[in-house]
Amino acid sequence: MRTLYIHADYMEYEVKKPTSMAEEIDESKKCGRAEEVLVAFIAVEKQDETKVLQVAEEAASDILETKDKVKAARILLYPYAHLSSHLSDPVTGKNMLAMIERILIDAGVEVTRAPFGWYKAFTISCKGHPLSELSREILGIEEEPDVKTQEKYVVLVPDGGEIAPEDFKGGSECFRAMLEKEALKKESPLSGEPKYLRLCRKFGIQWETMSDIGHMSFSPNGALMFDLIADYSCQIVSDMGLPVYTVKGTNMFSLDEPPVKEHADLFGDRLYIIEGERKSFIMRYAACHQQFAMMRNWNISYRNLPYGAFEVADSYRLEQSGETMLCFRTRRLNMPDLHVMCRDLTSATEWFKNLDNRIFQEAEKLGRDYEMLVNFSSQSAYEQNKTMLLDLMNSHGKPALLHFYPEGINYYWTVNIEYHILDDTKRAREIGTVQIDVGNAERFDITYADESGKKVHPIILHTAIIGTIERYLYTLFDTAVQMETNGLIGRLPVWVTPEQVRVLTVADAHVERARAILSRIESADIRVGLDDRSETVGKKVRDAKQDWVSFVIVVGEKELSSDLLTVYDRAQNKNIESTIDSLIARIKSEISNKPFRPLYMPKELSKRVDF
Repeated sequence: MRTLYIHADYMEYEVKKPTSMAEEIDESKKCGRAEEVLVAFIAVEKQDETKVLQVAEEAASDILETKDKVKAARILLYPYAHLSSHLSDPVTGKNMLAMIERILIDAGVEVTRAPFGWYKAFTISCKGHPLSELSREILGIEEEPDVKTQEKYVVLVPDGGEIAPEDFKGGSECFRAMLEKEALKKESPLSGEPKYLRLCRKFGIQWETMSDIGHMSFSPNGALMFDLIADYSCQIVSDMGLPVYTVKGTNMFSLDEPPVKEHADLFGDRLYIIEGERKSFIMRYAACHQQFAMMRNWNISYRNLPYGAFEVADSYRLEQSGETMLCFRTRRLNMPDLHVMCRDLTSATEWFKNLDNRIFQEAEKLGRDYEMLVNFSSQSAYEQNKTMLLDLMNSHGKPALLHFYPEGINYYWTVNIEYHILDDTKRAREIGTVQIDVGNAERFDITYADESGKKVHPIILHTAIIGTIERYLYTLFDTAVQMETNGLIGRLPVWVTPEQVRVLTVADAHVERARAILSRIESADIRVGLDDRSETVGKKVRDAKQDWVSFVIVVGEKELSSDLLTVYDRAQNKNIESTIDSLIARIKSEISNKPFRPLYMPKELSKRVDF
């Protein structure tokens, strides 16, 4: 709400004609005059629609305080749309003014309220003293919830023992880094540029300077890697042994919708808000809103449970500009978001364990390991889930860092595990997540029919098994950087390497044979390029290595009459001899059943532009 106060000798008004939103009035309301008056010109705004009572009470209190300060005899409330370009709907505007009027009358003040929605003429005589003209913005700030406890951290070991973080001496290097940062609040600043950024540049992944802070763009190689990882996230979900419904949705939801507003209030302070013509929208911070909006209209039976709903969802979080980090902490991210709808806590616990196991498996495939930060919404949530957590810890042979949120807040979740890796800078970085949600089914009115036909709210598991697409890329790059730190040649898994094979020629006379080799490899669904440029063989080989191509084939005189090829194998960092069929079999075994997409640029290097 925006207001303008004028302490006046007098003000008088007269209505002229109604607008389409005019309130009904009798003859006595069509004109008015007040002397020795504080006039409050008021514009009710869009943001006030979800907190009418708070704004009305705050506005009335401020008007009373100003009246007493300037020693006005009475108050005139005057609706004045010109103070704001983000007006509320007419019903809210009328109700707000009437509510303020009632509060002031109940406080024993003489009040006149000019009619809402009419064109009016007015005359005013401002007194002209220093406090006679004042403007206000009324926000209707809600009181902080009554928090009963402060947050706390505890290290839980596999035998069930609990140790204060400052007293715990064990754990991996990653666990120690996570404990230092989260529980002890100790983390030294980064010095120099993180090494993985070199690989972002190599594969054409960068900030988009023509957008908001924290938004990325992907050149062809980066875009190809992004899409392959998105495909892989779908493949993982399909492989979980769970019926899955894949959906597509919009990326913004109206704060006028009570479940959206309630969920947003619990999310925190990183909401990305868009002002529309008539409504305010939040940009979704995960796929939750869309999937829940759909599922509340589904006819679900207990026989359908458990099932999953899935979307690779573009999501938005208003991270602080100084904390954005390419591929890791961004304002626009892409979440392979799976929600598992479970009949009860027993089923939810079983599937929580399944998801945890798969999260660890995906890290192991990259040669990485996770440490667990386990968040609890309350002590009772911990007691309820402690047995399950100990089962997970013993299966992994690891301690866990427990984080207890302050109690007294009605969180929608009970337990959430964040899975951390140790990156090249020796920092613990969260990648995967899984969470038990006990509130949103009721909030969005998602129900299933049990055996008796009774409507029951399911328990919902939220998970991103490989993290966001961007964070999986971050993990790939960090893994490659750590290979180099350990004296190995940096490389990516063959399935996600943009150019898996490159065939290069010694001379123009070898192009036809090179094309034939390329055609045979390409027909096996392997990404292959052709370096047909008029460059030396040495430069072509160096460029292929610089581009991190997995296998490089040189075609010269010998290869014109022989099927035995000399191939540079990046994984071994040496030349090997192989037939075309053997090379194809080798590559297919390495990529196994991983997703395939063709090159996102011309095969011939002579036709490619420099990025």
